[in-house]
Amino acid sequence: MTEKEIIRRIIEHDSPVRIGHCFKKTSNDMCFTDGARFDLSGKPYQDWGYYPELLKQISSFDGEVRLDLFGNIYGRLNEKTKGECIKGALTDGWELMDRFCLPDIDFSYYESLGDLKTNTKFTVAQLPFAVFAPLRDTRLMDNALMDILTGPEYVSQFLDKVSDENVKIIRALGKAGCDSVIMYDDWGTQTGTLISPQAFKEVFVPVYRKISEALKENKMKFILHSCGYNRAFLDDLIDLGVDVFQFDQLELYGVENLANEYANKVSFLSPVDVQKVLPAGDRKYIEESALRMVEAFKKCGGGLIAMDYPNYQDIAVSEEWADWARNIIIENSTLQKELFL
Repeated sequence: MTEKEIIRRIIEHDSPVRIGHCFKKTSNDMCFTDGARFDLSGKPYQDWGYYPELLKQISSFDGEVRLDLFGNIYGRLNEKTKGECIKGALTDGWELMDRFCLPDIDFSYYESLGDLKTNTKFTVAQLPFAVFAPLRDTRLMDNALMDILTGPEYVSQFLDKVSDENVKIIRALGKAGCDSVIMYDDWGTQTGTLISPQAFKEVFVPVYRKISEALKENKMKFILHSCGYNRAFLDDLIDLGVDVFQFDQLELYGVENLANEYANKVSFLSPVDVQKVLPAGDRKYIEESALRMVEAFKKCGGGLIAMDYPNYQDIAVSEEWADWARNIIIENSTLQKELFL
């Protein structure tokens, strides 16, 4: 059985033979690729630098800056991290929307991918645009949250423009034979969601549904990364078509709670909790937590793809600590005996 088939069975709740693996150094059933590339010829400030033209737009900031795909100014200090948005392209007002445009998609990129259907691993393309994240950056967080209440028509206009580009990308990925896409869209704090469930239903669910329907039409799975405690949104996201939640903090919800309530509806792509468990550096605690996570989902028929956090250095976790979790998961992954080819 190929890795692709193992992941397909997990996502479709079709008698999976084991827990899925997405580990960098050992067992890996998945491969990741860019969802799109863009024609950025003639677009300045794409690399980090100390550009006077950009820095004069931001008071009291003297670090490195660059522009992202939306024309937002990102900043960082000490040449570290991927930076944060410090001035959005539409921060100064929605009237700038008339001049707002996204870069052209380079469709020759999809030809370079070849036929992804022949991959033995399950292919995941990383969508360049999310739903809430572009709004949060382009208007900045405080404005974005206010806009949802006072200017939902502007928000919807912006989201339609961004989601239309995502649909084009999804169709191109579908022709290339991609298995799934992952979208990165953080929605929560450690105690709840950033907006009300009602506002989420009215403003954002239609956009997610448009993306989900495009994915289904192109026979791809929908993976959503979202940090924070988003329980109030989970049922809506499942109903509109999300197939897999990529959560890094299962302990925030309660591992057993998630498995018992949701493992028969949706699957999870998750590491051992990256905030409460792995950073503790306690071998016994990490191993017990890893085993508890695996056993909780095994009791519910599977529904779990265990993974590595992308960069353990960012969360002060050593590779040795990560190995403790990985080894326990791999040793206890089997759900039913079957010959793997």
